[in-house]
Formats: sequence, C-alpha cells, structure tokens
Amino acid sequence: MSSPSEDFKVVPDKFTNAYPTLSQIWALLGVFFLSQLPAALPMVGFKAVAESYGLPFLDTIGQTLAYTISLVITIWYAFRKRGSRNLSFASVPVAAYLVAAVGLVAMGMLAEPIVSAIPMPDAIQEIIKNTFTKHVILSAVIAAPILEEILFRGIILDGFLKNYSPAKAVIWSGVIFGAIHLIPAQALNAAFIGIALGWLYYRTRSLTLCMFLHFVNNGLSSLTFLMDDKLDMSHNQTRDWAGNDLLYGALLVGCALICVACYSYLNRILPTAQIN
Repeated sequence: MSSPSEDFKVVPDKFTNAYPTLSQIWALLGVFFLSQLPAALPMVGFKAVAESYGLPFLDTIGQTLAYTISLVITIWYAFRKRGSRNLSFASVPVAAYLVAAVGLVAMGMLAEPIVSAIPMPDAIQEIIKNTFTKHVILSAVIAAPILEEILFRGIILDGFLKNYSPAKAVIWSGVIFGAIHLIPAQALNAAFIGIALGWLYYRTRSLTLCMFLHFVNNGLSSLTFLMDDKLDMSHNQTRDWAGNDLLYGALLVGCALICVACYSYLNRILPTAQIN
C-alpha cells in the first residue's frame, strides 16, 4: 500500500512535447469560450420556439445542443493539436466504482458549507437561478460526464501527466476544471471534484470510472430540481435537512471519516500509477 506522499512524489520534468502544456492551455480555453458563441445560435432558436408554442422540452434540447457543440469543437481542436485521438479506458475493479462514488458524495457534503459561505452579489445569484434550471439537466447529467471527462481528464490531465510531476498535473488540471465554471462557488466545488477525479485518473487511466463518478455527482446535484425549478448555490440544503447544528456537525465528521476510509481502500486496491 502506497502512502499519499508516494502517490504524489515529485519527479523530474523528463517528458517533452506532450500536448497540452500549461502555456498551451490558454489557447485551448480560448477555443472553449469562443466556441460557445456559434453554439448559442441553436439554443436561442429552440428557446424562442419553446416560448412561442409552450414546448419547454425544446428549451432543454437547445441548451443541450449548444453545450455539446461547444465541447465537441474544443475536443476536436485538442485532438488536432495533440495529433492523436487515443483515450484511455482502462479496466478498474467494480468495488472502486462503488467506493469512489461514496467518497465523492461525502466529499461534496464536506465542501458544501465552504461553497455556500462564499459571498455572491445578488446579480450573480440571479444569473445562477436563471441559468441553472431544470432545462440543463440533460446536458449536466448526460453530456457533461462524457465530454468534460474526455477534455479535462482524457486530454488535459493526460498531457499534464507527461509533462509535469503527478501532484502538479492533478492540481493544475483540477484548478483549470474549476476555473471554466466561472461562478466562484461553483468553481471551487468543481476544483475539488476535478482534483479527486484527477487523482483517480492518475492511478487508473480509466475515463470510464471518471465518467461514472461525474454522472453520479451531477445526477445527485440535479435532484434539487425536483424540489425547486432553480438552483440556489448560496443555500446549504444539507444543513436544513439535518435540522440542527449538532446533528449537522456529526454528519460532517462522519463524512470526513468516510472520505479517509474510501481513500485508504482505493489507495490499496488501485494499480500503481504508470506514466505512459
């Protein structure tokens, strides 16, 4: 069983010419954001038709299509720059899926009081409520786990691991994953998730595992739309469910213990990381 320090031991930057490097990320992110301009055209069209004819499902289709077009353009650009479309879907023990999912949920609960405490101006909160509605469920639960994992773990992190030490590669890829979410509270939460998924990809080279966990995270987050049509990231829902501070504190302690137990188990059963 390896220790945390062994997992992330610093190694010399002996790899060269792997795409992307940190300096190349800026152009890739530029493509990601610029591609959203043409991708927004079908979204606007579908939304107009949805409102005119009272067909809300068309709004969902439009938002999903716009999101998918933007990510596909970015992935296509990255593949062209990298010169390869190879992706890693290494097999992982079934137990890793279950244990990692439990650990990810526990980590999310630990992050919630931090995320909900981040101050957000009313204008930003209004943007969140109007943007993250039930119409984004399809893109969040289906498209995002596939496309974002291909881009951020399958391409960006995979390249970083060939250029930098594992710790630097995982942390930077997680920070970049958080940064593209733009909204501070969402960005911080996404960075935590990105680092966790990054470590799992580093250890397993399995995009399948990362996609599954991304699906679990976004699927559970989308359950809030069953109670409210809009997302309120400044509200600590778990605290409300707990009912009082004592029970909530005990829940957080339990989540911390679960995270430690899940990490220890995964660290034991997952293969020793190899730099390809």
